[in-house]
Amino acid sequence: MESTTFVSIGSPAPDFRAPTSNGQTLDRNSFLGKVPVALVFPALDTPDLTAVLEPFDTRMVEFGHRRMQVLAVVDESARTVRELAERIPLHALTLLADQDGSIRESYAPEGGRCFVMDLTGRVQATVPLGPDAVDELLRHADTLAPETRAATEHGAR
Repeated sequence: MESTTFVSIGSPAPDFRAPTSNGQTLDRNSFLGKVPVALVFPALDTPDLTAVLEPFDTRMVEFGHRRMQVLAVVDESARTVRELAERIPLHALTLLADQDGSIRESYAPEGGRCFVMDLTGRVQATVPLGPDAVDELLRHADTLAPETRAATEHGAR
């Protein structure tokens, strides 16, 4: 049976580096040891990107309380993701511009899928996009919360 992704639970998350909707450039290493990350990959054929992204955007405070960064990977240019963020409008969710499709290719999600990366950069969960995706990601964030709090407290000393 063929796997639906190139990454598996417990494996290192593939590296990425991309411009964001807020003008920064982020990479995998900037989160190591700091906060877990959820990468959200909307399906390539998503007819209504707003409907997929708004549930994440409206609940970003809950992710923030759990100290989890959520990034939506969109197969568009940096300029287009900035325009998308304004047009939708997104208030807190950050979009990553994956213009050449290399991030998607390295994670290889079929359809819409989310990947949860822990503080060490390993994939801890994959969640299909759907009506329960945000709640499932928050549950995974809860399982990583003690590890995240300990790292944050240790870093603050």
